[in-house]
Amino acid sequence: MNLVLSALTHAHCFIGATEDACGHRHSFSGVTGSEILLPECSGLGHIHEIYITHCSFLYLHSHEIKGITGPPVWISDTEHLHLIIGLTIACPADRHSHDFSGFTRASSIQP
Repeated sequence: MNLVLSALTHAHCFIGATEDACGHRHSFSGVTGSEILLPECSGLGHIHEIYITHCSFLYLHSHEIKGITGPPVWISDTEHLHLIIGLTIACPADRHSHDFSGFTRASSIQP
């Protein structure tokens, strides 16, 4: 599959939280990268990269997340958001990780 990184047309702020693991959860927020166009034949539009972001610092540790968003979820003719799901990078101390989920804001950041 050939993905095309477009010129910066828009990005999104995102927020989310991890699932419970080892008796605790974390929260996170950040800004996506520019849109990555998917093949036109897929009909899915675009996705965004989630750069490495640190989760909240709890129980003397944090986790990093990195990944991609899902395709756009249109909430009006002009606004969309993206869902985010994944697995955190494991904590070096005891190697536990968390599933995470979140979403982008519908309003995008223009260059």
